[in-house]
Amino acid sequence: MDTINVINLIIREASRLLPKGAKVILFGSRARGTAQENSDWDILILLNKEKRTVEDLDDYGFPFRQLGWDINQEINPIVSTFRDMASGKHSNPLYYNIANEGITIWG
Repeated sequence: MDTINVINLIIREASRLLPKGAKVILFGSRARGTAQENSDWDILILLNKEKRTVEDLDDYGFPFRQLGWDINQEINPIVSTFRDMASGKHSNPLYYNIANEGITIWG
């Protein structure tokens, strides 16, 4: 499945599933343009709420993983909040790279 089709399916799922104010950011090799044919799809789902819950992982993360299974692609969602990102709670290299290389694909 080509890149545009996978991104369109992720966008469709985000539109169906995510609450108002959320955002989906593509990062990793797919965002950098260095992906191979079998590279995974790394996405950050940012929610507009104070704190992420375990239910958020099930409600908003798992459906994207399921989508990947359905289309024979590996989609790896990370669920977080705008507040956590802004506060530096995730001040590690992964989140630094997302902030610098990530591409907003929805929201």
